[in-house]
Amino acid sequence: MSELNNWLKECKDIAPNLVDWIGIYFKASYLNNEDSTDLVLGPFIGEETEHTRIPIDRGMCGLALREEKIVNVADVREESEHIACSLSTRSELVIPLSNEKGDFIAELDIDSNTLNAFSSEIEQKFVEFSKTFKHKK
Repeated sequence: MSELNNWLKECKDIAPNLVDWIGIYFKASYLNNEDSTDLVLGPFIGEETEHTRIPIDRGMCGLALREEKIVNVADVREESEHIACSLSTRSELVIPLSNEKGDFIAELDIDSNTLNAFSSEIEQKFVEFSKTFKHKK
């Protein structure tokens, strides 16, 4: 996991003034070989969260992997589906992560206490960096 921790630190450094929490949620079916569609929290940087397991049919994290798309929310308080990990979170960016075969196995979840934190330019920097994601079970 230390490689992933280092990867997260590098990722956070893309916009350190905007990133208040950053972590990787894995598909439980991939990480633990479970017969489940849940997402399981892997390494993260930031405050502890009670959301260590998220059903794929809930929240912005679920939406990103369920629909295999980037989710960029300018104001999470206006999204009824948002699962609040922290009451101070205002913006969220979720990027699906794939393995070497191109299968989506995880996602990068980035929370900011800044409203409308992730401009298209910032989003693109995180997306480009996400292409360097590698995970070995």
